[in-house]
Amino acid sequence: MGKEERQLDDDLDAVLGDDERARRVRTRCPKCDWKPGKHDKWYCRCGTSWNTFMTRGVCPGCTFAWKITQCLKCHAFSAHEDWYTKE
Repeated sequence: MGKEERQLDDDLDAVLGDDERARRVRTRCPKCDWKPGKHDKWYCRCGTSWNTFMTRGVCPGCTFAWKITQCLKCHAFSAHEDWYTKE
């Protein structure tokens, strides 16, 4: 796990309670196992740029819920929910 990936996990862990941390899932591309960092951004059709995993695929600009997410590394498309896994 890279520095940015650990930082994203640490940032999320800091705001979660003990029970939530125990149940928390990690994100990774289902095709190539790339793990997005907190600074990675996706773009919505409304023009909003954000980290889609901080909102579980819901755009903060227009509230559109993305069902498919493209990997920024391998460029494959996968169901958004398939990115979440327990580690």
